[in-house]
Amino acid sequence: MNLNLIDEIREKHSDSNWLFISLGFLNRRAHVFKIKNNNYAVKNIQNEVLKLSRSGHETEWIRADFLKNQEEVTFTELLEELPKIRRNYIDFGISFDSSFTLSFLPEEINANAFVRPIPGKDHQSLFVCERNINTYLKKFKSYRGIYFHKKYANKNVIKFYTQGYLLDGNELLELIPDGNMHGIRKVEAGKEKEEYGKMIKTATNYLLNQVKDNGKYEYGKFPHFDKKIGFYNVLRHASSTYSLLEGLEYLEDESGIEKAKETLDYLLENNLYVDPAEKDAAYIFDDTKQINEIKLGQNGVALIALVQYMNMTGSKEYLETARKLARGTMRMIGEEGDTVHVLNYPELTVKEEKRVIYYDGEAAFGLMRLYQLDENPEWLEYVEILFNHFIENDYWKYSDHWLSYCTYELSKVKPEEKYFIFGLKNVSKRLKFIYQRETTFPTFLEMLMAGYRMVDLMKEKGMHELVAEYLDEEMFNKTIGKRAEYQRTGYFYPEVSMYFKNPESILGSFFIKHHGYRVRIDDVQHYISGYIQYMRYFKLSN
Repeated sequence: MNLNLIDEIREKHSDSNWLFISLGFLNRRAHVFKIKNNNYAVKNIQNEVLKLSRSGHETEWIRADFLKNQEEVTFTELLEELPKIRRNYIDFGISFDSSFTLSFLPEEINANAFVRPIPGKDHQSLFVCERNINTYLKKFKSYRGIYFHKKYANKNVIKFYTQGYLLDGNELLELIPDGNMHGIRKVEAGKEKEEYGKMIKTATNYLLNQVKDNGKYEYGKFPHFDKKIGFYNVLRHASSTYSLLEGLEYLEDESGIEKAKETLDYLLENNLYVDPAEKDAAYIFDDTKQINEIKLGQNGVALIALVQYMNMTGSKEYLETARKLARGTMRMIGEEGDTVHVLNYPELTVKEEKRVIYYDGEAAFGLMRLYQLDENPEWLEYVEILFNHFIENDYWKYSDHWLSYCTYELSKVKPEEKYFIFGLKNVSKRLKFIYQRETTFPTFLEMLMAGYRMVDLMKEKGMHELVAEYLDEEMFNKTIGKRAEYQRTGYFYPEVSMYFKNPESILGSFFIKHHGYRVRIDDVQHYISGYIQYMRYFKLSN
């Protein structure tokens, strides 16, 4: 590791007195310490690396954060401010003394859940947790003493900001210093797609590695303390396989596709129910923790995944099963396009008329994809029945990515103005909100890119005036670019993952920050699909 690169940039930050060093490892939290920004800095870093190596901890990465600016505030003000910031979005460090003896980088604060949800309340009702702070101090800091709020009640503390760099082997990467993208690497203009391509590759491989020998996924984890999610969701199993197959197709990974097939076989072997009274109809059921139910959306995403595999491989292996699932899906759709969302399994009685609005879009898209493969007019007829209901009931207001996908595919087969208008409304009505959205919300990029492809189709058909009537194209394209770049804040780069309990287990995956950095198979799914659509179809010249 070329430490001379850190020495070279010290001159650039000669006005910074303090330098925070984070030594990153694969199997434990980063070791963070502060040193004087002087000629002995590199020697001090080498000494720490050697000391940790003798203890069996080999340094993979070195992150250097130069103190940029600071402000003094009362501890009471800070204690009131922290729970008001969106969970895990703190972008400043905190020092409890002027010499930075007890101090924490924002990455330490966020990755160790210093600010966490109040037990028994929603995940955004937060408090500053003394226990988590003390656990971190005891295990990973040289500070001697116990932290408690009252100790600082009448004192001032320091909020500070840094400019960071990551040393990865012989490459030194400059990190973004400010705002919600604080602490992740800068990407040179014109190299965005190269960066997104790397992310697709690592995240697809991550998702593939979550497939166990029996074809079931390791569902997910909360990486603060490396805790597995003790739950499973069959719908997300199927939808994640769809994106996994997309990613493997993008990477041209044939051996991976065979492994992904095991997840489809697991689904059909364990969760397929053929109606004994009407053997031409089938359903995907979920008996996780004995909930015993059939969701409209489960059938829909199972169809999407099965068709994706058959399209990629040219196989018709699952076609008859897909036809049965389509008929089961249609039995949950009324003549006017209204739907029943949840049935009891195995009774096939109504459990809930409505639950999740996105089930409707998943069902429509599943039938649409099957029609494109099978060309049975019955499948298309039901898609149109559903869309008449969507149009009459203004479903565009839900900004549903599944509907955006389906609208594009439907408009290719039925290029009718009413479908184009619905699709334009679906992507245009919340552009300002989407552009400014603080969380990554990866389904937004999926929705926007499906709409983008539909707009291209409309232009091919000479429908420029209709596009202009409903869509601010400049803002639309600007929003797509912004969301693609901003979604990098949901990616576990080394400079992010190194502060968590088990960095190797999350490196190269995607997460949802305000849900405790949750890494769940369907979270990874949505990032992969959105970025693939962006890479394949978005023109950077826009």
